[in-house]
Amino acid sequence: MRGNKLGWIAIVFSILFFSHVVWAEESRTIEVWKNLFTFTYGKGANSNTTFLVTKEGVIVIDTGATPAEARKAKEAVRKQTQLPILYIINTNYHGDHSFGNQVFKDRHTIIAHENVRKALTQESGKEYLAFFKTLKIPGMEETVITPPNIIFKDKMNIYAGEYHLELIHMPGYTDGDLFIYIEALKTLITGDLIFNGTIPDMGDSYIGEWTKTLNYMGDLDAEIYIPGHGDPGGKPILIAMKHYLFELRQRVVRQIEKGSSLKETQNVVGPMLKEKYRNWKNLERIDRNIEHAYKEFSVK
Repeated sequence: MRGNKLGWIAIVFSILFFSHVVWAEESRTIEVWKNLFTFTYGKGANSNTTFLVTKEGVIVIDTGATPAEARKAKEAVRKQTQLPILYIINTNYHGDHSFGNQVFKDRHTIIAHENVRKALTQESGKEYLAFFKTLKIPGMEETVITPPNIIFKDKMNIYAGEYHLELIHMPGYTDGDLFIYIEALKTLITGDLIFNGTIPDMGDSYIGEWTKTLNYMGDLDAEIYIPGHGDPGGKPILIAMKHYLFELRQRVVRQIEKGSSLKETQNVVGPMLKEKYRNWKNLERIDRNIEHAYKEFSVK
């Protein structure tokens, strides 16, 4: 982690992520490929839970923002199979990917990068949850932080039934990101390293590292990309995410080189990005993303 900064991250994240949304009951299950499903929670955080049905059992990736959401995801699994749930995987520590963990804790196999456990077990993790409970998200009041109990550093392999999953850690959106490569399905489950059609919140991000990670992902033999938010798609959603980061960085660095202040940079770059990405959701995040980029690339 970048020092003990989880407290202010929670505030930034909540402002960016939970403002201008309406919490709703809408949800749906997308059959992405044979045995591979993505469950979306509808409006609000609208993060994705993806699950793979193998001959031996089910692997669930990300558990939603609350136990109530996690129970809905579990119901979606049970509509497809009664096989046991083998593994739970968190792609990052943010609440919309990990606060449903307690629903699956009887599995004793919650997997994440070591920095995810570190974030969720520190005192600041409790502060993070306490702040989220003030946001009046339905079901948040029953949430108990349930950290992963299996962690890894760089790479982990899971063999389940007929499938081999490669869990690869590369930072970008957070310092604890992992993505999952299933070569047999030519599929990448990306977590929040890719947002489809949505401006990401970047209060916890490393833009330079994020771009490197996306380049690495782009070199893998994949045709299906399942993002942390938004519908699954093909390689164009990876390319779109890369373009957003490139545009943000290039335009901000150009202003820094001119000696522009943060406010001047926002005044110049903000309208350009808002026009170019006008069809994406959460345009209100752009000015704060410019601020984040300005601080990251002002450091020599």
